[in-house]
Amino acid sequence: MEPESPSSAEQQRVSHYGTGSRWLLVAAVLILLSVCGWWLGSAGGSVNPIGVTAEEQQRARQDFRRVQRRDPDDVELLLVLAENLAQRGRVELAVSCAEQIPVGDERCGLRSRLLLAQYCLRLNRAAGAERAVRELLSVAGSVGGGSGATEVQSARELLVFLLSLQFRFEEREIELRELRKGGLLEPLLTKQLYFPSLLAWKTPQQNERLQQFLRESPDDSRLVAAHVRYLLGAGSGIEARRLIDAAVALSPGDAAVLAAALECRFEAQDVAGFRALLAACSEYVAGEPWLMTQMRGEAAALAGDWSESARCFDVLVAADATNPLYCQGLARAYGQLGRRAERLCLQQRALQLAELRLTLGEAELKNPGALRAAGVAARELGLTAAADDLEQLAQRGEQAMRNGQERRP
Repeated sequence: MEPESPSSAEQQRVSHYGTGSRWLLVAAVLILLSVCGWWLGSAGGSVNPIGVTAEEQQRARQDFRRVQRRDPDDVELLLVLAENLAQRGRVELAVSCAEQIPVGDERCGLRSRLLLAQYCLRLNRAAGAERAVRELLSVAGSVGGGSGATEVQSARELLVFLLSLQFRFEEREIELRELRKGGLLEPLLTKQLYFPSLLAWKTPQQNERLQQFLRESPDDSRLVAAHVRYLLGAGSGIEARRLIDAAVALSPGDAAVLAAALECRFEAQDVAGFRALLAACSEYVAGEPWLMTQMRGEAAALAGDWSESARCFDVLVAADATNPLYCQGLARAYGQLGRRAERLCLQQRALQLAELRLTLGEAELKNPGALRAAGVAARELGLTAAADDLEQLAQRGEQAMRNGQERRP
């Protein structure tokens, strides 16, 4: 056998050393990946909210595995973290976790925004709660193939609460009608839908809740405007004027804030200031706050323009036919225009509504008689849908009472 040539031996040695180096490199990479994988797993992967400990993340992973029998991804981990933190009173951190979840995520987006809204309420952040709810509703039809009905209903009910507290009844009506599409509403929501202005809406309890929101966000002009309307109802016109003028300066184009400022001047009989402020407002647009349209109607009445006043109050009665003030305003304009028969009908309607208001206060499931009486009064007023719903609620209340009696020993 001939000996190997020097060049051939060198090639084999190079090949041997090259193969060994590649194996060492592969081994090093595998070790590095293993270490990184361990670190990411223990630290929560790419999820690392500021203020959340590694132990809290690990606990959230374990909670998820216990239910789902698999590891969570980043979004799922954030959701579990938010829920765990909120349960332990760390609501600020829960908000931070929920905010990081994309609202469009098909698995967690809707729930994250509902939780975020609830956490904001716990922190007395009205604007944050409303923003979270509206984000949820904006994508509800495109997320999860039509799933999330429970989240959507809860979100709408939460939004109804926020809008009620701020007297934004024209916006609340939209949400209530959407809720009604899903089935018969419970008594309070039914009354809010069909009789928005007949319920007691300037209660001390509502005002206290509003104060909690204001202490957290004193510069929120919408909250200030709502507080001003409470103050007017309590006869504190001077303080109301001071607050609303500051709110107008902060939000000069907000129709709801301007409407409250106009109401302050109108109630104080500051005709010059009322007219000057109204002149600086934009022209009427459909869908504007009802209070703004009401102030336009009152301004037209002050100017003796009864046709314009009638037009404004006619718009309001069409939007809320159960508001005695709207009926009286339209009746006054009709009287000045010589439309006496229509004026008398509206005056009679205002009296019927005043009587209905007393009945509505007692209309609950535990008092089906009051529900039925309210339904009869609504039918006499031509409010067929309201009458039908109240009758159904009366029947439900009666059935509940019978079931309760049957369960008694």
